Amino acid sequence: MKPLALLRVYLPSIAFRQAAQAQLDGFLPAATAAAVWLRTLEIQRELQRTRVRHSPGVNLLLRYMQWDYALYCALQEHGIAQQQAGGWIEQINWQIFARASALAFKLSRLRSSRLQTRIQWLLDALFSLVFTRPFRRSNLPSVAGVAFDVQVCPLASYLRDQGAPELAHFAACSLDYRMASDWGVTLQRTQTLAGGAAYCDFRFSMPPVQLIAREGARVDKTTAGQPEN
Repeated sequence: MKPLALLRVYLPSIAFRQAAQAQLDGFLPAATAAAVWLRTLEIQRELQRTRVRHSPGVNLLLRYMQWDYALYCALQEHGIAQQQAGGWIEQINWQIFARASALAFKLSRLRSSRLQTRIQWLLDALFSLVFTRPFRRSNLPSVAGVAFDVQVCPLASYLRDQGAPELAHFAACSLDYRMASDWGVTLQRTQTLAGGAAYCDFRFSMPPVQLIAREGARVDKTTAGQPEN
């Protein structure tokens, strides 16, 4: 995993251009791909004039949302269906963030060998360093996983203000499931702010082997020292 490749995450104009052009070149004729990218640049320049300012972490994410929306519009202007355009943006964003997600999971091994502890630590770190104000979440008790609700999401708000609330699913929400899968856990979510709900419900559950091992350890502790029948 090359460090310079990870640093590109902090340079949205470079990281997004590289990932987006690779995606476009793979699915569109060269002339169409070039025209789509030129129009993306035009839309993105217009969006920069009204960019909202928050914390550095949220500002970084919003810059990616800008690029996502610009490309989303450009693709549809060139005849690409909404669902297809969203799917391509999902793939582009995951290509950008997958390496950082994988590295973070490796580093979490320094925190603990227990998967649930690692996932909790990772999510707490993300909400301390990246998903900061105006993001707002409430942690919930969970014996067999990690659970919380998100009541405020500036990414969903931004795309809703642009008139494309459905894009949040592709640009951000869907990546949560990919991240969870790479971390070896399962994310269950029944509603989102982008979908019109009052909050997003995040429920991360551990794989069965983790639960079985935990129950086995609890039984061993309970029966230790007891005489056999």
